[in-house]
Amino acid sequence: MGRDNGTLLLVAVLLAIVLLRMCRAIFPWGEDSPVFYHQKPDHMAVCLGKGFRDPGCHHFFDATFAERVIQMAACKMDDNIRNDLLVSLPVHSGETLELVCQEGHAIDLSRKFMPAAQRMTLGIPLHPDSMNFSDWQALPGIGPKLAERIMDERQKNGAFGSLQALQRVRGIGPGTIRRIQKFF
Repeated sequence: MGRDNGTLLLVAVLLAIVLLRMCRAIFPWGEDSPVFYHQKPDHMAVCLGKGFRDPGCHHFFDATFAERVIQMAACKMDDNIRNDLLVSLPVHSGETLELVCQEGHAIDLSRKFMPAAQRMTLGIPLHPDSMNFSDWQALPGIGPKLAERIMDERQKNGAFGSLQALQRVRGIGPGTIRRIQKFF
């Protein structure tokens, strides 16, 4: 085989590989497609769990109430759940909603915040007063002992109110605040 034929063969093989990869990207033939999350500035990310037809993280417009989320993405609501305070409150970015459904009707709703590591990954800002022990440990440079001191300080002296107020905890100074501030 001559040099020109070898080059032509190499180009043909490379072209076939590129076309095959492009075709797989467009038509994945039954493979699960990759999921990428993009936070939209005028939306909030809410994770729908058990009881919803399509569980996972979804975008909703600001000031959406739990009742509206249930109507859009789940089963019919029982009259008892309509009167539940949790249903009438607005949903916040970073929340997880789960439903208990019986015979096609929502009868109970639970709400909690996603773990801090998940909110950080999704770009949802954290608040120092809504974090638990394991949430603090998800932050760089905060281990179990410092997380325990943070929790104790909040329990003894009340809410922090701001990230800067964390400096009242022994072991947290301006350097720590600078390191974790991008998550708040």
